[in-house]
Amino acid sequence: TVMFTKISGRIRMKLKNKKLLISLLITVVFITVFTILWKTGKDEVYYLCGNFSAGETKSNVIRQLETANLSSYTHKIDVNGSIIVFSSRLFFVTNQCIIKLDKSEKVVLASYK
Repeated sequence: TVMFTKISGRIRMKLKNKKLLISLLITVVFITVFTILWKTGKDEVYYLCGNFSAGETKSNVIRQLETANLSSYTHKIDVNGSIIVFSSRLFFVTNQCIIKLDKSEKVVLASYK
């Protein structure tokens, strides 16, 4: 319950209500931070993936991917060339960019999933 003092009008809270308010504030802060990190991680993959078009060199792709703060990439060599998979390091962001390179190490396709 909330009580008002006679003269000053200040609010006096019971200990139980203070704990509830603190718990609520911590939850709101956690959800806000989580949401910001999720959006930032997703946007980083999305916008960098949009930079790559057919014919771009592997070195240019790698140079741009190295600028990422919340994401990383793996490079796998294939019989037809190679594949770079760029994804967020945050476990709750599942989006990724798949960049296919031909044997001459030029981009054939970059797709965002």
